Amino acid sequence: MATPFSPERGSAPRTSEAQVLILFVDLCVKTLVGLGRKYPWQRPERCPKCGGVRVWGHGFVPAYFDEAGSQCVFLKRYRCPQCRVVIRMRPVGYWQRIQASVAEVRQCLFDRIGQGRWPPKSNPSRQRHWLRALRRQVVGHLGMSFTQRLAEGFEELLRRGICAVSRSV
Repeated sequence: MATPFSPERGSAPRTSEAQVLILFVDLCVKTLVGLGRKYPWQRPERCPKCGGVRVWGHGFVPAYFDEAGSQCVFLKRYRCPQCRVVIRMRPVGYWQRIQASVAEVRQCLFDRIGQGRWPPKSNPSRQRHWLRALRRQVVGHLGMSFTQRLAEGFEELLRRGICAVSRSV
């Protein structure tokens, strides 16, 4: 019987698991909802990690966005066989693992910071999570001097490319 990494099976030993790389693409979420899996995704010409040219389709992954309502949208994935990276497409203007757009998050938080209350017709539970996470990110990345200037801290984190409402620092 052949071992999992034997030459008879033709596979090389894996040194690490596949990594996921996110490529942000300019697209309208509502158009994506309408077209579903028939959306004309643009395949990357080269792998962004290793530069390999053999990038192929790797199926779809479900995602939820506020713009789509309760409907699930399918985001295209690609795979590079050379470096084993999985390339996941994602709309520009959305942070990873956040359903609301960056603009919506900013507006809700700035309303709360500036006026002391959440915007009408909003989800206060979700937004309290954003505010707690923003405080944590500001302290973790910018220091205690920014705790009284959360709006300024949000903008600085955004400028640095950091998700301002992420749970992890």
